[in-house]
Amino acid sequence: MGLSTHVLDTMHGGPAAGMAVELYSTSGGQATLVKRFLLDADGRHPGGPVLDAATLRRGTYRLVFDVAAYFRARGV
Repeated sequence: MGLSTHVLDTMHGGPAAGMAVELYSTSGGQATLVKRFLLDADGRHPGGPVLDAATLRRGTYRLVFDVAAYFRARGV
């Protein structure tokens, strides 16, 4: 099992294609950037899981979605 995400834009009735996302690992109050990516046309990480089973380690992760920029780009 890996880590995945799927973002839907319920205002427009479809995937949130193009939304910027950052993945952080967190430990002891510190956050370390693991990767940045843009959601694909289906509102998912391009190419499959954000972290596949071989890469995912036990711990705490945080996904940060740039919702404000996504909606600004769509004139909302």
